[in-house]
Amino acid sequence: MLLTIEKTKLRKDALKLRFSNPYVDEIKSKSCRILTKIIKSSDFVMAKNVALYFPIKNEIDITGLFKISNKNFYLPRCSKNNLEFVKFVSFEKLQLSKWGILEPVGEKINPEILDIIYIPALLVNKKGYRIGYGKGFYDRFLAQNNVKAKKVAVISSEFICPFDFQEENDIKCDYLISDLN
Repeated sequence: MLLTIEKTKLRKDALKLRFSNPYVDEIKSKSCRILTKIIKSSDFVMAKNVALYFPIKNEIDITGLFKISNKNFYLPRCSKNNLEFVKFVSFEKLQLSKWGILEPVGEKINPEILDIIYIPALLVNKKGYRIGYGKGFYDRFLAQNNVKAKKVAVISSEFICPFDFQEENDIKCDYLISDLN
């Protein structure tokens, strides 16, 4: 119970920082640095089927990856209380969800085809556990589908947390990528 209360405070503090002027002024340059790191990473180079996210609330923007032509890209869509992935076709084939997130239209895919999943986060600790917005969509998706794809948390360095906050149902990412590492 105490950890849940602490996570709520961590979320609130992270969102406050995300909307502060110094961070907002640097988000584009941080996104570019991270995008360059992703493109050069061996996991991305080797991957054929790549799951991304559409950024909200000043998240790192990696949608520039859509310009790479030799990959299949997938975006998440919320269906009831579950996350599913749908092939990205074009920006015109995205629609606004009830949460204000652009989501793909189309048939969900079998998550077993994914080679790598880039996952947004509010905070990530050094062990690879993340804090999202509190609905558990990614943790549930990863647990229910026994995903074999590499799980990569995408985060700005200010949001790498030095202490443990993970709970029993949290799913660990294989690694994180930030503007500093």
